[in-house]
Amino acid sequence: MNKGILKHRMKFSAIFFLGIVFGSSFETDSARKEIYFPATVTSSAGKEIDVAALAKAHIMIVVTIKATWCPVCRQQLLRIKEQLGDFEKCNASFLVLSPGSNEAVQEVKFNTDFPFPFIPDQNFSIAKKLDLILSPEEIMPAIVILNEDLSVKWIRKGRNALNFGDAELIYYLGCANWI
Repeated sequence: MNKGILKHRMKFSAIFFLGIVFGSSFETDSARKEIYFPATVTSSAGKEIDVAALAKAHIMIVVTIKATWCPVCRQQLLRIKEQLGDFEKCNASFLVLSPGSNEAVQEVKFNTDFPFPFIPDQNFSIAKKLDLILSPEEIMPAIVILNEDLSVKWIRKGRNALNFGDAELIYYLGCANWI
């Protein structure tokens, strides 16, 4: 085989491998355009959630999951649940945004035992505002921090089995360093 072709294939393989390992993730302070989360939402259990009041009382974090069947997304919730002590130090509260029916989203809540409200985004109205539409059935996995006025303060898009984003979230918030 020609050395040039072999070298080209090796470079492509290395770039492809790094893309898989690190996924399409990035974080940013929201400076492009003002995006606002709805002031009230309805949970998968049918409860009205006053997001505006929560955002005034807590650091409001929204975790999006790609789909109710996504194992990496479920693992993300379990990872955050294991670190809740650190997040409590900086007064964080969570919402989980997911595509799917109330029943399917409620099943994810039950299976992960994540102790915060799950919000079904059945028509993708919230995901559209956040620019997180991945496909007609999927929301891009992300972690979003809201300001008190419900605008997006920080967003970390993307997730894979080796890069969940919770470490970046804790670093950004500085929760682990709070006394």
